[in-house]
Amino acid sequence: MREKHLHVADEELLLQAGGETDPSSSAQVQAHLESCPQCCARLKELESALAEFSEAHRETWKAELSGAAGRRAQLKARLAELAVHEREQRWLRAAWVAVIERRQAAVFAGVGIAVFLLLAVLVHGPAERAQIMSASLEHWEEPNLRLTPGATVPVTEREVCGVAAKTVPVVPASLKRKVFEEYGVTPPEPDAYEVDYLITPELGGATDIRNLWPEPYQDTVWNAHVKDQLEDRLHRMVCRGDLDLATAQRDISTDWIAAYRKYFHADQPVSDGSSFNFSDRLLPVPKLFTNL
Repeated sequence: MREKHLHVADEELLLQAGGETDPSSSAQVQAHLESCPQCCARLKELESALAEFSEAHRETWKAELSGAAGRRAQLKARLAELAVHEREQRWLRAAWVAVIERRQAAVFAGVGIAVFLLLAVLVHGPAERAQIMSASLEHWEEPNLRLTPGATVPVTEREVCGVAAKTVPVVPASLKRKVFEEYGVTPPEPDAYEVDYLITPELGGATDIRNLWPEPYQDTVWNAHVKDQLEDRLHRMVCRGDLDLATAQRDISTDWIAAYRKYFHADQPVSDGSSFNFSDRLLPVPKLFTNL
């Protein structure tokens, strides 16, 4: 369930769509688009939205183009108000620099379209944005069980321990976007979060939005890498007959951090070393002290 996410940024897609990318970069972006359905689909979304926005506000832009200095001051003020996120601030500054360098009315209007379009999609207003981010921070380590209670498929212990069960299904990109939206992580941050299974498919977990949540890779002790340890531990225990499948599913879906502490006999995550292998041999719990 560990994936590497490399995609073209929205600002580069916008420059590509407007023909503003230099020839060498344009060739690289085009090559990536031909092999990445997700970026290709995102480019089409941006192009479509730009076209609709341009058609709806064509007359307004003509009026606004009458005063170049006034337009620059007005757009700069709007950019300062809407730059509430670090990623958005970087993008807006780059867009503004591109506008100043070209000094052409048509390019100025095009960048203005992109600015207001992206911020309309990604920003719901300062107050609402703060509320969404506050809600998402509550679920950094564990999922919101109202949104992600866990979901399974009918499967036996023999089946989860078979060869086919070792292959974990890839979560579709469209489903990942829905999970990010549901948890208020907008725009999606695939480099910071793993859209992870609450109940891993190795224990019969389903590829269902009720069984997925954005789990951080870093910035917290209880991260996606630590949960991978628990998933491996429970799978081995089930396949050795130390733990029944239903109990493993219930424990990891109810509170995976508590389950980690229970099955690793540790208050904090352990490293992949002798302590990890040693505790694995001390189950069930009553044997922990008698074997020492």
